[in-house]
Amino acid sequence: MSIHEDIKKRFVRLSKGQRKVAQFVMDNPTTVIANGAAEVGRLANVSESTVIRFCYAMDLSGYVELQEEIRGYILSQNVGDKVQPTYTAKKLTNSSFGKVMQQDCHNIQETVQLINDQQIQKSSKWMHDADNIYILGNRQDASVAGWLSYTLKTLRSNIKHLRLDSDDIVNQMNSMGEHTTLIVFSFDKQMKDIKTIVEIAKVKKVKIIGITGSAFSPIREYSSALFALGTKNHSQLDIAPVLFSFLHALIEEMVSQDRKQYEKYQQSYEQVESNVLFLDAAREKLVF
Repeated sequence: MSIHEDIKKRFVRLSKGQRKVAQFVMDNPTTVIANGAAEVGRLANVSESTVIRFCYAMDLSGYVELQEEIRGYILSQNVGDKVQPTYTAKKLTNSSFGKVMQQDCHNIQETVQLINDQQIQKSSKWMHDADNIYILGNRQDASVAGWLSYTLKTLRSNIKHLRLDSDDIVNQMNSMGEHTTLIVFSFDKQMKDIKTIVEIAKVKKVKIIGITGSAFSPIREYSSALFALGTKNHSQLDIAPVLFSFLHALIEEMVSQDRKQYEKYQQSYEQVESNVLFLDAAREKLVF
């Protein structure tokens, strides 16, 4: 039985306040996925505790499990002819190569259904307005953090890739403030390596954008905006193409805030980089 059907079945047994939550959940599933219990309570005009009690009334362990159930329901509703491809695809062969790429496309389409547009708009504006953007990812997330850091540096100034082994990390953390945006990749279940950094950032009122593979990720309690790109059925390999497609879309949303400004900066960056490469080549000729 889906969460939607279960809510309908139990609706008459819910309290007046819980019914408000139930109706809000059925009418605004993506809003529930994208926001915490307190915000959903505010939008439904009930208390946060009423939202939590609603979860218990549905025999769920808490609000996070409600979000996971809703994610599963949305995906089940958008499978097949309800999800129209936004690309023109030729028929691929039955090779494993073709099947893997088709599955990647399917996973990306599923994720589109789960991403809340308001959260994207809010996050891209934080990135655009920020005095500084810090990017954090440790262990398996470090390479993605490095890629995003380099890509953003071609579009705007004051991009900093936080490295835990850097001698300058204390100074970087001290420079964080209300006009700072911190993007955190947290696909690792262990958060002890980055916990101190995100805790300090939250105290400093930094806008924290959490990007993870599961709504159960511990980064959720620190995030100003959370994007869970996978489900319990997805492996790390499944999530990888979804992640890079999501980052591409997030960057494009940031650029759309002032496209001319970003294009001008990118041209300037490419010109400087070209000059540096020319000078390096000239030095090599002089040396050899």
